[in-house]
Amino acid sequence: MKKRDLIKLVILVSTLVLAGCGGSGNNAEEDNSEGKTEDATVKINQGDYVLQEGETVEDGEGYLALNVGIKNNTEETLQVLASELSLYDSDDNQIANADIYTDDDDFEMFRGTNLSGGKSTSGYVVFKVDKDKKYNLQYTPTASQDEETDAEEVEIALDPSEYNDPSEDVQEVMDQYISQVFLADENTEDSDNGAQVELENNTEEEHADFSQSFIDELKNEFDAYSPSDGELQKAVEAFEKTNQEKANVEYTMASLTPTRASVYVKPEVIDFNKIDFEAITDKFVDENKGKYDDYEKAQQDAEKYILQELPEQLNEEDVEQPQYMSADGYKINLTQEDGAWTVDTSDSNDNYDYKGLISGFMGGLGDQ
Repeated sequence: MKKRDLIKLVILVSTLVLAGCGGSGNNAEEDNSEGKTEDATVKINQGDYVLQEGETVEDGEGYLALNVGIKNNTEETLQVLASELSLYDSDDNQIANADIYTDDDDFEMFRGTNLSGGKSTSGYVVFKVDKDKKYNLQYTPTASQDEETDAEEVEIALDPSEYNDPSEDVQEVMDQYISQVFLADENTEDSDNGAQVELENNTEEEHADFSQSFIDELKNEFDAYSPSDGELQKAVEAFEKTNQEKANVEYTMASLTPTRASVYVKPEVIDFNKIDFEAITDKFVDENKGKYDDYEKAQQDAEKYILQELPEQLNEEDVEQPQYMSADGYKINLTQEDGAWTVDTSDSNDNYDYKGLISGFMGGLGDQ
C-alpha cells in the first residue's frame, strides 16, 4: 500500500473512532480545567506564576495564581467564599493560600460574594507549589442550595508544569535592555532566534538619549578645558565599550504579576570615582616639565590630555558595584501587553531607581 493511502486509512479509522465516541453523548472535547455540580460550575480560566515582593522561591517552586471562575447554576442566590477553594497535593495535604498585594489592576484576588442566579464571578487564588508535582483544586461549598442534601464538591486536577513561569523571560528582556541601551550592544530583535522575548522599548533611540546625557554630564567635569562634542563622544563610546567587555550584571526577580514585574538589576561597572586620573596627570607632568609658564594654559592642556588618555586608562580599571546602589540592586519596573515587555523609563517616584541605573552606567556621573 502506498504511504498516501495509508495516511487516508489512518484518518478514516480516526474518524470512525471519534464518531463512536460521539455516540456516547459526549460530543465536546473534555475540559480538564472545569468541574460542575447542580449548584455551580467551577473553571480555571488561566494560571500565572506570580511573586510577592519580599518573597523568594527555590528552583522548581513557584507561586501559582489560578484565575478561578464560579457560575451559579441555580435560580437562587449562592454565597461563594475564597475559603471554599482549596488545593491538595497527591498525598491529600492541603496547601496554604497565599495573598498577593499589588497595585496591578489586572490582578484581582478572589473575593467572597453573594452570587445571583445564573451569574458568575472570578478572581485569583494563589498557592506555593512544586512544579513537578500534581495537585487537585477543590471547591467545597459551605452549604447546598438544597438544605436536605450535602453540598457537592468540585475537584479539578492541576499540573503546575503546564503553566509558564515568565520569570526567566522577564530577566532575559531586562538583559536585552541593559545590553542595548547602556552597553552599546547591537539590537538583535530581528535575528533568527525565534525564542527571544519581545522588548517593546525603542532601544536605539534610548541608547542615543543615554549617550547624549553621558556627554552632557562628562562635559561638566571639566573646568579649564572646553572639550568638543566629538571628543566627548569618543570618550563615552570608549567607556561603553569597556563596560561591554568588563561589566557583570546580575538579575533577580523582585515581584511579578501577569502584566507587571520588577527586577533587581545589580551591575558591576567602571566607576569614575575610582579611575586613576593621578596616573594620567603624572604622565602629563613628566612629558611637559618646564614647558609652561602660564598656569591656566597648563591646566587646560592637562585636562585635554586626561580626556585623550581616558580610553586607554579605562582598560586598566576594574569594575565594581556603583557607590550609591542598594544591596539588592536597582529595582526596575516593567509592564507586559500582548506578550511584549516594556521597561518603565518614566521620571516618577515609583520609578526612582531608574535614574540611579542611568548614573550607575555613567560611572556615577549625575548621581545626586
